[in-house]
Amino acid sequence: MKTRILLVSLLLPLILLPTPFVEAFAADSLTKASANSLLGEKLTYKVSFLWFKKIALAEISFETGEKKGTYLATLTAKTRGMAAFFTRNRVETFTTLMEEGPAGLLRPLLQVSDTKKGKGKKTTHRLTSYTYDYDTNQVGYSKTINGIAQHKYMLPMVNDKPTYDFLTAFYNLRLGRLGAVEPGHDIKLSAFSRKGPEEIIISRLVEEEQQRLKFPMGLLLCKVLMSPDTFKTKGRDVYVGFDSQLRPKLAVIKNVIGLGDVHGELVHVTEPRRVPRNTP
Repeated sequence: MKTRILLVSLLLPLILLPTPFVEAFAADSLTKASANSLLGEKLTYKVSFLWFKKIALAEISFETGEKKGTYLATLTAKTRGMAAFFTRNRVETFTTLMEEGPAGLLRPLLQVSDTKKGKGKKTTHRLTSYTYDYDTNQVGYSKTINGIAQHKYMLPMVNDKPTYDFLTAFYNLRLGRLGAVEPGHDIKLSAFSRKGPEEIIISRLVEEEQQRLKFPMGLLLCKVLMSPDTFKTKGRDVYVGFDSQLRPKLAVIKNVIGLGDVHGELVHVTEPRRVPRNTP
């Protein structure tokens, strides 16, 4: 249960993927924005479940990488108050180094998951990484615990399809690079995990469904089908309501095992900084 609390709070900001402008939901007006347009942005979320209100804090940010032409997305989460006590002050950090691929999509180069819990000599440190080799169409997977190797092996990419981790999928949709989100037009994304290929399906819901699910009508509601392994759920359903700027404002992960429905709320936005127009 402790792991599920952190995993859910960490991934709530990613469960659906806004595009830069309201009009981008329409196919005939879809625009592809520069990745530089999101540099410096930070989205902060508070997470609640059962009778616990806002027991975890999650933040996602986007910056340039050290090497020219690369970008670094970072997602962090930590529990607070009583939840921090029960999870031993657990802190999760996901980072993905990415670049523009040949097809004009952001693609991952290195994906790292860093988990720390405890304090001092009782600290446990788990590090998992995926290294993407597009010359050989393979992904290198490794896992260490307190610096001791646990697993290390290569996995094949499938049928030369574009491969995303959660963060590159998020920003490709955010930048309008994977098509419009419209009723009746599902977006299917190929994803990758240590078990092999998986798929995320994004669907925009009509107003009748939004009323039935009791989401505020001022939000634009989408449904996402994901592997139950992602959030340790009994099903695949996730719902996200976007605000007028197409940022995920409210999100609900249905039927998390041991937690029930888990709710996330956007509480703070740090706007992207201005980048000169001639910046590539």
